[in-house]
Amino acid sequence: MPVPNKPSEKTSFHQLPFPVGWITSNPREVERLMSAMPVEEQARVIMQCPEEKKQNLLLLSEKALEVVAVIPPEEIYQMIKVVGEEDALTILSLATEAQLQFIFDLEWWIGDKFQPKRALDWVELLDKCDEPKVLEWFVTEEFEQKVMLMQALIKVYKQDEMTDSYEGTEGLPHYTPDGVYDIFFTTQNYEPVKRLLTLLVAAHPSVFYSLLEAVIWYPLTPTVEKAYQWRNSRISERGIPDMEEAMGIYSQLDPESLNLKVPDPLNFQDAEVYQLPPQYLLAHADTSSFLGQSVSRLQDPNRLDAIHWELTCLANKVMVADREDPANLENRTKVIGKVLGYINIGLDLAAEGDPEKGRRLLERTWVQFLFQAGHHRLIKLKWQAEALLKEQGTFLDLLFTVEEKEQMASLVYRFPKINAPTAVHLKVKDFGTLKEVQSMEDLLHRWAFKVRFSKQCLDLSERSMKQYLDTCDIPENKSEMDFISWTTTALARFSLFKEISCQPLMEAAAKSFLELVFLPKVFNEDNKVCNEDIIESFHNRLLLTPMAWTDADKKFLKLEIGQCVQNLETQFGGIDPKDAVEWKFTHGLCIKL
Repeated sequence: MPVPNKPSEKTSFHQLPFPVGWITSNPREVERLMSAMPVEEQARVIMQCPEEKKQNLLLLSEKALEVVAVIPPEEIYQMIKVVGEEDALTILSLATEAQLQFIFDLEWWIGDKFQPKRALDWVELLDKCDEPKVLEWFVTEEFEQKVMLMQALIKVYKQDEMTDSYEGTEGLPHYTPDGVYDIFFTTQNYEPVKRLLTLLVAAHPSVFYSLLEAVIWYPLTPTVEKAYQWRNSRISERGIPDMEEAMGIYSQLDPESLNLKVPDPLNFQDAEVYQLPPQYLLAHADTSSFLGQSVSRLQDPNRLDAIHWELTCLANKVMVADREDPANLENRTKVIGKVLGYINIGLDLAAEGDPEKGRRLLERTWVQFLFQAGHHRLIKLKWQAEALLKEQGTFLDLLFTVEEKEQMASLVYRFPKINAPTAVHLKVKDFGTLKEVQSMEDLLHRWAFKVRFSKQCLDLSERSMKQYLDTCDIPENKSEMDFISWTTTALARFSLFKEISCQPLMEAAAKSFLELVFLPKVFNEDNKVCNEDIIESFHNRLLLTPMAWTDADKKFLKLEIGQCVQNLETQFGGIDPKDAVEWKFTHGLCIKL
């Protein structure tokens, strides 16, 4: 059915006309509400629905076939990937030929390499739908693509004087439709292909026999190349560029580009009628994020639709530029998060933290330019990390914790990442907020302070650190020696000998330090706490060392000494120095046994 040549008047962001829970708890009411909506509005509601609920909501529409027809292929593809191909047969059964073609154009190729196994998997999926669906799709397929697919799955011979050589067919499953053409299946899972050919010869014999002749005579490489050219032509019409164009998103932002007029939704389509934009990217945006707050203030539905299209094209560029396989849901989710995160950072920077100013920027600025602004800020962060690593590489290895080394490594990736530890493993993710960027900049400044402090106040060098590690017995694993351990060892030597040194402690000295640094407990059940006078004396002594102390340095010093105190109380607070101590189970002191 035709779609009105204008966007919907609704501009709701993450809003539905009913509670999401009703889709499962009160489906009759949802069905009633949906039936009262025009087809276009039903499609918009489905696209705004949480991804895992979209198929269920679609099934509550009395006009599901018409609704699917107006949903853009990008949105249909995302729905299928989220639900899972095997569980999305309903969507596949309703999908149009153009939607299926878009899916296969992405699924059947990795770069310029055709993937026969993937193609066969999708043929099998269509085979599980209604029989006319697989036949209907195949008949409308571009001819070279049909030939390429069949050349990968079958061998065809004809009983005549030119093509009756059957070499290499021993043991292959055989099928003949007429006793003239012999078809041998080169894949073990051949039943879906056989059923497709059986349907084709019955319904479209001329297409069937033209296809068999082409499988025999078409040379393989030119056929694949031709199919690839047609595929690229189709996906370019959907905003998926080649590598050269895609890499442009990581180029320096041209200030003049900010004066470009923002696009109209119709700029992204060739059709004479209005096509709904894909909405799954913005649906991933956190409404509490700066981008979410700014978008929620938009009043122009036309601009919101254009932003949906811009986001889709931008995600396509990132997918190509980063060489991510769009068929992989994890890759798709990662790219979506990256796109939204970079835009969120760039918008927050440009709007100076004011969501209302962010709204005005979205109304007049291409989102790609906001993405580039966010990317440039992250590249500056990467340069800072690279400079510190280049200047102090080996020294950092002797000073940093394992976690700090991993975060440093993540910052110097091609695209800087932030480490997000979970209960199970370390997760490395793209930056998503300006606050994350600023916190990492603060961490870099703190790391730089640690280097200066260690060299100028603790008198550490690569040579002395290695020498101390060679002579000490604790820690047993030398990689566990870090800034806290060096500083705590210096605290111990200052408390005992009034010197600033990180030379390893003898065991007796280490025990004496523990007796000295902790206050006596009033009650046995109390936790030991450090003597603030000793800590303060150490702090003041450090401030007398020949380092050009800034206010930031003094702040960092206080934080680091606080970390040492916390580690002392945690690691050594339960130890009785009068007893034998299992030093290997502690962390924080450099000891020679």
